[in-house]
Amino acid sequence: MRKALVLALLALGVTGMATAAEVQGVVVAWSCAKRMVKNGRQQTLKQHHSCSLVGKYNRAAYGVITAKKKYYLLDGNGAQWARTLLKDSPDKDNLMVVVRGKVQGDTIQVKGMTEL
Repeated sequence: MRKALVLALLALGVTGMATAAEVQGVVVAWSCAKRMVKNGRQQTLKQHHSCSLVGKYNRAAYGVITAKKKYYLLDGNGAQWARTLLKDSPDKDNLMVVVRGKVQGDTIQVKGMTEL
């Protein structure tokens, strides 16, 4: 019984730690991520032009939305990676990336990012 309790407590402690991950998704303005997951990216882009990265991709914060409709905030390093990739992307609202780093909660501490 005591051993099971110790294992359960250890498991709970591990879930709060950062885990190494590779996340695939589309780069979005972080301020629009939740709305895009709720209402759909295309619908949000149509209704809220400020969410589009075309012509104004230099944002303070970026996120990534996965195919499973999870969204993650990119840390400062990730924001710099996103700006660099967006600068050269012809379709800024549909930039698909692979993000490598550590996931902690809803934030990714980005170690690297490549375009898909």
